[in-house]
Amino acid sequence: MGSQIRVLIGILVILVPLSAVVSVATIHSQSAAVRALTLALGPASEANSSVVLDMTRAEGAWRQAVVGAPAPVDPLSLQARIDDELDRVERGTQSTELAAADRARYATLLGAERATVDEWFAAAKASLAGAPSSASGSPAVDPAARTRAETAYARFGQASASLGDTIRAHRNAARVDSREATGITSGVIIAAAALVLIVLVAAGFGMDRAVGRPLARLREVVRRQAEEDVIAMANQEEGALEVRMLARDFNDLTRANARLVDQQAAVLEMQELVLDVGRGARGAADVREALQRVTSKLGAGLGADRVLLYTLADDGQSIEDRLQWHTDDLPDLPPLPRSLAQQVGAVNDELRRDAGFFDLGDLLAHGAYADERVRAFHRATGALSLLMLPVGTGGRGLGIMAVLMVNAPRRWHRHEIQAAQQCAAIAAQSIVSLRLSQMQDEQVQRLTELDRQKTDFMATVSHELRTPLTSISGYLELLVDGDFGEVSDGQHVALDIIGRNATRLRGLIEDLLVLNKIEISGLQAIAEEVAVRDLLRTVTETMEPVAAASGVRLICPVVPDDLVVKVDRGQVERALINLGSNAVKFTPEGGEVVLTAERSGGSTIISVHDTGIGIPAADLARLSERFFRAGNATAAAIPGTGLGLAIVRAIVEGHGGELVIASVEGEGSTMQVVLPVAQPAGVLA
Repeated sequence: MGSQIRVLIGILVILVPLSAVVSVATIHSQSAAVRALTLALGPASEANSSVVLDMTRAEGAWRQAVVGAPAPVDPLSLQARIDDELDRVERGTQSTELAAADRARYATLLGAERATVDEWFAAAKASLAGAPSSASGSPAVDPAARTRAETAYARFGQASASLGDTIRAHRNAARVDSREATGITSGVIIAAAALVLIVLVAAGFGMDRAVGRPLARLREVVRRQAEEDVIAMANQEEGALEVRMLARDFNDLTRANARLVDQQAAVLEMQELVLDVGRGARGAADVREALQRVTSKLGAGLGADRVLLYTLADDGQSIEDRLQWHTDDLPDLPPLPRSLAQQVGAVNDELRRDAGFFDLGDLLAHGAYADERVRAFHRATGALSLLMLPVGTGGRGLGIMAVLMVNAPRRWHRHEIQAAQQCAAIAAQSIVSLRLSQMQDEQVQRLTELDRQKTDFMATVSHELRTPLTSISGYLELLVDGDFGEVSDGQHVALDIIGRNATRLRGLIEDLLVLNKIEISGLQAIAEEVAVRDLLRTVTETMEPVAAASGVRLICPVVPDDLVVKVDRGQVERALINLGSNAVKFTPEGGEVVLTAERSGGSTIISVHDTGIGIPAADLARLSERFFRAGNATAAAIPGTGLGLAIVRAIVEGHGGELVIASVEGEGSTMQVVLPVAQPAGVLA
């Protein structure tokens, strides 16, 4: 049966490729003809027809022009269009779909046609260059130029006809080639299919006797095994040789199935081991504990005698730490000899670069023991079998892990090696993550300490600045009052400037002290029930002189008497005065600032609305940051420190409220302080 199948295959191997080659060749020829028609000859023929048509229009218009009759179009204006059409002809006739010889022939014909077109337009232009005659008003045509134009047009007709005839002949030949290729392809395919069908039918009967029936009985055996009859065996004595061999292989596979089940159980056991190692490493508090868990669980899970793990220092070469696990009947190993310890980094690099692991079932075998490093390792550890893996992540080596057998040689199975590699990866991940966590903790501690030092520094500086500023303000008052002598008008101006800047500096220092105090101990607020009407009255009375001086109207509609909040009155007044001062400061003369209050559900909303310069949309998100000022305020040189809104937000949020900011640049801003209806009395932190 095998020889019959080989003969059948031989016939098919010869017949099918042969028919395929013929079909492909004819299809390729047909495809080439179609591409030549569609991509080259067709576009070229259409473009050449357009050239003839436009030249005919140009020549007719020229003839009307030379006799003084009105022409439908300027004949010379068609030259650019005809040049474009000639370019299209050239692109078609010079397409790579055509043979080089055809492209050369077309280039000659097109060159002749282009030359006659240029010659005709030159002659036509020359013939129409004369001035109008006094008698008829028609151009005075140069007879010689007219003759040249007529001659050039006649030559154009010959050249275009020659090119068009050549293209048409080429197109007709390509169409014939395409039709012939289609017929050949169809015939070859039909003949090949018929021959293949005959061969297959003849071979089918023979194969059924030698293969089909024995295979049916073999399928029955397979079905019985699928129904848990795992001891069912196939008949190895019937059918073709190949079928008997298949039955024998099937029986061998059946006997191997039990071994495969055992191997699958071992693989699952290794997967569970890896999961257990991962859980143990993740629960470790530090790197050493994590690595100790990895070595102990891996050694016990693999049934090894020892597991050694050497971690590398930052230089990637010297040993930083050593961890080991061993069975209870074995002692601890001393450190590696210096000669071996110095090679740990190099071995890590070698393993990560090459194989990814190193396993020796028997270190005392002649081929293995010939290596000096193997002999040295055997003397240092007593290992008879070794599985060594690199511990690393990315391009950095972190250490070496070695799994040893010291009582007898052992062959390391693939699933055991894979499990050990995954455990080595877990060890590397534990080293990196725990070291990173440790570094992050240290970094947080350092940043916390730096923040504390910054806070202390700001508090100290702000406090120390108040003392000299108080002295400056005191002596400034003495100077203004004339206690040190009469002050001139110019000196008064200078002293006023000094006074304003001293006041501004005092406000900045006070703001810094308030923010610093909030950062250190939180917002210490003594809550009491306060009528919102009283809060807004105080803010209005405080801001009225400033608003009047700036030409800004300050409006505060009537607030309901029952609108009450439980807050630290002094702090909330400070926040509202800050908002009111900002509103007045950033509102031009003639604008207005409106203070309103209302209840909304379980909240009280106090709003400060102005018609000022507004805030750019890009600056809204950062508006409450320390020392940040909107770009338009800085550009307008409006004085400020950038601390007011930071203080307002700290006070409002310290009372369990929210500061809501809405603004449109150039139209104004609305600042809303949203406070809860009631808040427990006591200290708010």
